[in-house]
Amino acid sequence: MREFKFRAWDDEGKKMYAPEALEQPDIEDDTKKTIYAYLSYGVLQIYDFRDKEPVQFVPMQSTGWFDKNQNEIYEGDIVQIENAIYQIIWSEEISGFILLSTDGVMMMGGDYITDDIEIIGNIYENQELINYKY
Repeated sequence: MREFKFRAWDDEGKKMYAPEALEQPDIEDDTKKTIYAYLSYGVLQIYDFRDKEPVQFVPMQSTGWFDKNQNEIYEGDIVQIENAIYQIIWSEEISGFILLSTDGVMMMGGDYITDDIEIIGNIYENQELINYKY
């Protein structure tokens, strides 16, 4: 069984948080972290409680795949395979991650693409890399 891992995007602060920054704070000393990640009605919720009003982050799940540079691939990543650019998305239809190209072509992902795929950005920090032609 694979580990479920998430990172999170703070749209207000324009910052990406790695999985280790999303752990529950230490019960003995909860002043060290202000970011809480928990399940609520089956949906992952990630909040930063640093300010008076909590800021909700956008969670992105790890696919369990790695690119040719051994970087972990997450939902929302923008990747390149040869000359084609794809976005990693979750497909409800197949209950799994797929690659969606900038011209609308879908491709199944998996460990078999590890040697050919390279992360070049993500949809929040590098949106200019994906210009969908719909």
